[in-house]
Amino acid sequence: MFRSSILPLGLAMIMLACSCEAALFGLFEKKYSPLIMFKVPKGTIEECDEMEKIVRSVEKELNMKVERLDIMRDRFARNLYEKVDEIDFVGKVPLLYHRESRQSIYGLDSKARVKAWAKGRFLSPRMSMGGGSGVSSEKFVPDEEEQQEFMEEDLTELQQLGKERMLERLESEAEASE
Repeated sequence: MFRSSILPLGLAMIMLACSCEAALFGLFEKKYSPLIMFKVPKGTIEECDEMEKIVRSVEKELNMKVERLDIMRDRFARNLYEKVDEIDFVGKVPLLYHRESRQSIYGLDSKARVKAWAKGRFLSPRMSMGGGSGVSSEKFVPDEEEQQEFMEEDLTELQQLGKERMLERLESEAEASE
């Protein structure tokens, strides 16, 4: 009886020693990585599976580790994804996010762009190709009348009075020079 109670106690001591040793050498410790990939389980979205292959190859090339967070299985990952997505409001998976440079890549992208993201380099915004249902890539430029209306809406009474007097002065100087 005495011998049978020592065996479990001895095993518990050995396991404790091994876990302490593992903690000392960082075997169970999670290392910080500025690179995060928000994804869904394999086979759910084809884009996600393709991006996984690209990320895996970039990890090998650059000898870096990308932390993968599954937003369908992990509540913490889902909340973090929603916070990161608040920046651009895209809502697309996979999402690659660099914590230090704050660069993000939504959806499937080229290996060269993923490499630049992993290195923390600046990523130029992606332009949409073709005529989709999205917003036009042409920049909105208001005409002079619209610009005046926008400017006048934000002016206080004192600013409005100053503007009127300045315009009067410019008109009188233009008449005097003619």
